[in-house]
Amino acid sequence: MLFPAAGIDPARADEYYAVQDILKELSFAGNEAARRLINGEIDEAAAQEYLEKYTVVDPARAKQRVQFIKRYRSYVINYNVGEEMVRHYIEQRGGSDADPEKRWREFETLLASPRLPEALTQ
Repeated sequence: MLFPAAGIDPARADEYYAVQDILKELSFAGNEAARRLINGEIDEAAAQEYLEKYTVVDPARAKQRVQFIKRYRSYVINYNVGEEMVRHYIEQRGGSDADPEKRWREFETLLASPRLPEALTQ
């Protein structure tokens, strides 16, 4: 239903998700751009170029991302590193594609008992 509504041929759904997976991996390059910008190793223009090149975004999106980094600083890593940490934490407790009910129970438990990031690595 959603693909036709978005103007995407449903027969190409697998391609769409494959591209999304690649873009998700590339998003980690944004963490490096943020680190360099925050540490003063590069300026805004260089950060924007870095984002365009390594995260494959257009100049307007890269510029917007630089402004986000400047405002929220290291918080930006929560979008990919945080997601990875939560996924690993839940999978360590048996929540997986093989047991989606367990995965949701573990996620509910995690949300009901917030913890510091280091607790997710135990």
